[in-house]
Amino acid sequence: MDESEEEVFEELEPFFSFKRDAMETREIKQKGCLLNVKLVVTNYNTPFASKTSPEFVISGAAVFQVRLVAAQVNNGHTITYNNLLFVKFTKRRLTDDLTYMILFNSAELNVSQTFTSDDGTWHLIHENKKQQFTFDVSVEMHLKEGTSSFAQLHGDTELTDFELRGEDGSVRMHRVVLAAASPVLRRMLGGAWREAAEGHVDVTGTSRATLEHLKNYIYLHTLPQTGLEQLLLLSCYYMMPELERRCVSMLVRDMNATNACDLIEFAAKNNVKRLLLAVLECVQNGAISITEIRDHLGDGE
Repeated sequence: MDESEEEVFEELEPFFSFKRDAMETREIKQKGCLLNVKLVVTNYNTPFASKTSPEFVISGAAVFQVRLVAAQVNNGHTITYNNLLFVKFTKRRLTDDLTYMILFNSAELNVSQTFTSDDGTWHLIHENKKQQFTFDVSVEMHLKEGTSSFAQLHGDTELTDFELRGEDGSVRMHRVVLAAASPVLRRMLGGAWREAAEGHVDVTGTSRATLEHLKNYIYLHTLPQTGLEQLLLLSCYYMMPELERRCVSMLVRDMNATNACDLIEFAAKNNVKRLLLAVLECVQNGAISITEIRDHLGDGE
């Protein structure tokens, strides 16, 4: 759909809306960067109509929507239904210079596609001739990344010129790479700080393993499966918002009633607002049941 067609599309929608809710949204489940929802479509004998789903905000960064365009043709003998389904995926903030991608899947529609957040257009994903049908939507959002320009330096030892020291060991890295990754480290390394002169910084309360995870993310854009809480604290301290967002997404994705309270306590204790809001959002939209949390805490009465 080109720009001129989309403008006409937007103008016509208020005049050709369904008298009843022809696309119902059901069974919404959302945890961090994962969204699952059921949509039920019914054509109520309307010659032409369109319906747009609510905006689904994913991880606070982007918005996903589904649009139905339905037409009905009656030739006097038979009625033919034509349904077109579109999706759109856009960033919430214009100042966000990152590009996100979603993996879109629907088993009922037999559709599996990938979309990026920077085009802002409606994409046709399916068409059928049914009067009524139900379909599932499964969306998983990721950061779209190019090849890291620092990947080849990950294993280098000859040119490393700075050291991050943890409680039980240290990790050697390159000043220029650290400066590119964090504005806090950039100020430290580019100023008259003692750490810049000595060639190392003591990262209090942090293990060598966590520093290795930080190095792997900076050089390779990879994240560990465990130890995300401590890596999240480093991302906040060194002002690395995308690392913070990704850690929060992974923690919330694997959250359940058993560890939900632990995450809330951790977020509150360390003032990690993004994690606290993400957990509360899961509770609000029903992805985590209050009853299950009460049962886990032994307060079911």
